[in-house]
This record gives sequence, structure tokens and C-alpha cells, in this order.
Amino acid sequence: MRGNIFSQAYMLSNFIAVLILYISIIKPVFGRMCMSLLFLGGAVVNTVISISHPQIYMTYADVAALPAYEAFINGYFSSHITGFVLSIAVGQALIGLALLWKGPLEKIALGGAVVFLLAIAPLGAGASFPCTVILAIACLFLMREKKISPWPLAILYMTTLHIKSSKKLSSYDRY
Repeated sequence: MRGNIFSQAYMLSNFIAVLILYISIIKPVFGRMCMSLLFLGGAVVNTVISISHPQIYMTYADVAALPAYEAFINGYFSSHITGFVLSIAVGQALIGLALLWKGPLEKIALGGAVVFLLAIAPLGAGASFPCTVILAIACLFLMREKKISPWPLAILYMTTLHIKSSKKLSSYDRY
């Protein structure tokens, strides 16, 4: 694997991946929230960069761990960067949005996330390997979880609960 695996960005992304895995195990609703935000953020970043500076994606050929990925990036991909990356961004956005809800759609999104994360792992240091594998494992843990509500509703519930508990505490403060 080529690339600078000691860069701050590489180390930070792997640290965050381990943190998301830990959160996904102990608090699945927050793990799903992190995964959703990660995919939605990735979609936005990929959209902006693929339109404004598509040639940046050519640097992935230099850090790809597999020669097949390097050949693909330097070959057909190099002539169609924006189209490929916008397609990826749409997939990322769909995964991120589907993770907002509970049920079969969420399971499909988590499965899609696992496939996507494992598919970009051979980009090596360009995908901060093993970051993507760690995140795929987090998705597998989230797939096993059965008793979590859609995270927008979970946030609303926690906010309401916090407001109610604050009101109770403030009434005790008067005495």
C-alpha cells in the first residue's frame, strides 16, 4: 500500500472510524446518526469536488493498493470522472437519507454502505485503509440492532425528555 499512512488526515479518519464503531456498539441510534451524516457529507463533498476540480480524483491511482484499481482510474475513469463521482455521490446521499429511518429501508442502506465501504477499501491509503473496513463492521453491528427508532425522532424524544427533566429540576430549585 502506497501513500502517507502517517498523515494527520489518515490517522484522524481511522480514529473516527474506531469511534463510530464503538458508538455503533454501545448506542446504535447515535451510530446510525454518525453513519448517516458521514454518507451525506461524503455526497456533498464528492459533488462539489467532482464538478469544480475533477482531476483531484486522479491522485487515487497513485495510492491504490490494487493494480486493477490503478489501471481503471488511469484508464476509463480518467475520461469520465464527473459522471462516475456524481453517481457515487447519489448513492452516498441515498444511503445517508435511508439511514434516517427504521425498517427494511435502513437494512438495505446498511447493506449498501457495507458494499460501498468494502469496494473503496482497495484504494488503500486514498480511502484511509482500514478505515472503510472498520466502518463496514460498524454497519454490520447496526444491521443486528432491532430496537432503535428513526434518529430524527430519537433526537426529538431526547430533547423533549431533557426539557421535561429541566422543568422538574427548576421547580425543586424554588424550595
